[in-house]
Amino acid sequence: MMPREKRVDEIQVSDKMYLFRPCVGSNKYPGIISSALEVFPKLGIEPVTSEEQTCCGGFLTFTNVAKPTSTMPAVARNIDIAEEKDLDIVTFCNGCYTFLSEFSHFMNEKPEVKNVVNRILSMVDRDYEGKSSIYHALEILYKLKDRINDEVEKPLEGMKFATHYGCHYLNGFKNTAIDDPHMPTVMEELIETMGGEVVNYSENRTCCGTGLTQIITNKEEVALPHTKQKLDSLKDEADPDAVIVVCPYCQSQLDRMQHKFDYRDIREYDIPVMHLVQLVGLALGVEMKKLGLEAHAIGFDDFLEKFERESEGEKEVKESE
Repeated sequence: MMPREKRVDEIQVSDKMYLFRPCVGSNKYPGIISSALEVFPKLGIEPVTSEEQTCCGGFLTFTNVAKPTSTMPAVARNIDIAEEKDLDIVTFCNGCYTFLSEFSHFMNEKPEVKNVVNRILSMVDRDYEGKSSIYHALEILYKLKDRINDEVEKPLEGMKFATHYGCHYLNGFKNTAIDDPHMPTVMEELIETMGGEVVNYSENRTCCGTGLTQIITNKEEVALPHTKQKLDSLKDEADPDAVIVVCPYCQSQLDRMQHKFDYRDIREYDIPVMHLVQLVGLALGVEMKKLGLEAHAIGFDDFLEKFERESEGEKEVKESE
């Protein structure tokens, strides 16, 4: 059995799962979670959230604002919220996924660290056990791809999509990521399951440019050239109807920086960017306002016009058969 197949087999999809909301997703792209709240029930999963959740803590660590040991209690507290409900965790951000996975693994492997963390948590009447599994939404959706295929109401026939996985998923916590970091295909398989066409481009695995330290301290010198290189490759080699991502940080960089390049008369790209769970929601017939596409910097008018046109054409073909 191939490693990916083994990892997929290990994923346990329950009838109720805890959705860990990403900070950037909640503030910039609320359609990610509102889509998930509609998509998961269609796939037989009751989604659970909590107002007690806080930031995963990754931002503080990745920007060197706080030591990892300082943020571990916050990680443990967030996981304990799911543990007390006896639920596994689904993340929608590569940073959240890597940070929660890596730190929980570290605490589970180091009892002395876990004990120190729990002494701190006892001040707020919490106790980290480490019994909740942590999954990326990409993994859950891939595990349920056959069910997604059965639930598709609006096939993505005639639509072209490019993918961007993001560094922190493919190269973050490698103990759990289900795909090959050098040749990822799970997102492509999901898109094709829903009827879409995947178009390739040479910078597929290039960083989007939003590495937290770089975007804060070296935005102009380091981050933007990476983003431009990525967008140039997307536009010139693939020219997709949309780019599909699995991380709101990547989504923000690839979406919002297009306006910066346009404003500076560098180049106009006009490539819509959406999270995978939003795309699944679109194919499964989720109400448009729940997808939250109006919050995106690059509009979806042309995309949706083509999508509706292709959907109607596909419907007419099926009715004539």
